[in-house]
Amino acid sequence: MLVASPGLVHAHGGDEDGEAEVRAVLDPLPAALAGIHVQLRRTLAPQLLVANTGDRLLVIEDENGRDFLRIGKGRVDGDLGNAAFHRTNTLMAPGAFSADASQAPNWQTVEDSPNWGWFDLRLRTDAVAVPHAVVDKGEKARVSQWSIPVRYGDTESAISGHFEFVPPARGIIEARVTDAGALSASAVVRAMSGSARPGMFVSYRGKEPLVVMGTEGEAFLRFSDAGVDANRASPTWASVRPSGTPEAVAPSDAPQWANLSASATYGWIEPRAAYAGTPPDADEQSVVKRWQIPIQVGDRKGAIQGVTEWQPVTPLAKSGH
Repeated sequence: MLVASPGLVHAHGGDEDGEAEVRAVLDPLPAALAGIHVQLRRTLAPQLLVANTGDRLLVIEDENGRDFLRIGKGRVDGDLGNAAFHRTNTLMAPGAFSADASQAPNWQTVEDSPNWGWFDLRLRTDAVAVPHAVVDKGEKARVSQWSIPVRYGDTESAISGHFEFVPPARGIIEARVTDAGALSASAVVRAMSGSARPGMFVSYRGKEPLVVMGTEGEAFLRFSDAGVDANRASPTWASVRPSGTPEAVAPSDAPQWANLSASATYGWIEPRAAYAGTPPDADEQSVVKRWQIPIQVGDRKGAIQGVTEWQPVTPLAKSGH
């Protein structure tokens, strides 16, 4: 949500109903933090996830320069006397612990591995000011910086990043099957959109086995009366395999089939239908990519043909705006 003030807009995180938002973005770590691995996860609030694989202790400082986390040497210690430890521990903690509630240091081991995640309040976007000129331009823009001072052994450093203004989406990218080829009379074939990684859905009722080929021309999936099998030696299976399904193995010319489903119906992430380019700045529908997925039905070869399209979206009018 955007809240107006003279010359500035305060943008809240969260992309509700296609509104503009501000996101915290992690910048590359400095060379001084070799051995430290950091991820920034965006859920209901930005969360930092840190793993220390080095041989030195990583110390995290709060807004006042007081240490509140020590990560490394096989564990995580937290200063339970520091309000920052409690205020960053869960999403609801800031409302339960005031910033001035710190007491004497009370270091305790809180994790028996050198990995920790916390909701650092310095990454919150609620109070980030966005100039009206940035909003009016309607493009992604860096609007502010954030930084968390740390010590890695005796080295002073920082985990840092920036806040990025993200305008409302003007459209979406969707994949669509245009020709199911040899499967037209024997299968339901649909592209599945709705995310950055489009998928494909096939429900097959043919009498001969159907083999879907992978991105390198290898056998990828097999549909038959016995259900659906995946070739564990397929590089495509290795790249799209969902968790909990048969593990991929080293690529080989000979397929290594493993059953996925007892019915001949399956959906999968389809990288050939994905579009990695910049969406067009257009108010009309347009094709941004044409693609095909080779198949083999019995001894007959063919392909599923499709397009990936830009679909403009008209923003909904809102009362009071």
